[in-house]
Amino acid sequence: MGSKKLKSVLTSFSLIAAVILFLASKFTLAVPSQEYSCLFARYFLVDKTNVTVKRDRLVAFYLPVDTPYFPKGTRWIKKLVGIPGDRVLVNVDEVLINGKSYKNNIRQLLMKIEVPESAITKEFILGEDEYFMVGETPLSYDSRFWGVIHVSDMIGDAYAML
Repeated sequence: MGSKKLKSVLTSFSLIAAVILFLASKFTLAVPSQEYSCLFARYFLVDKTNVTVKRDRLVAFYLPVDTPYFPKGTRWIKKLVGIPGDRVLVNVDEVLINGKSYKNNIRQLLMKIEVPESAITKEFILGEDEYFMVGETPLSYDSRFWGVIHVSDMIGDAYAML
């Protein structure tokens, strides 16, 4: 192989390696590890360099507290539905954010984990740097159970890839 051709191959390889390293430093491919999914997607691309704190966005975050089922720091992806100043009303059939309904009957999950409806029924206003997260399926273990997250818990924007 001539030196020009070798130089061209090495340059191409270096460029491809640099692009792969750049993408790996910016993005993570996330695959839900739970037995039951809480979102209507199988795979997610997480942009670790950007967090868009905006209602109805998917956000990857670290669970802020220990729970009976998942330890603090577990990586999760949920839909951000509540932002500071929002009025949140939670009942077994839905989450209402300023009157907007996020339907998601979790009666089946409550029975499965033996939690009474009264434990998740609440109404409050989100404080500064408090964000309410929900899943899309009836088996979603989300802010209704473990509370709010903060910007410091957020990893990055998530994008559903079916």
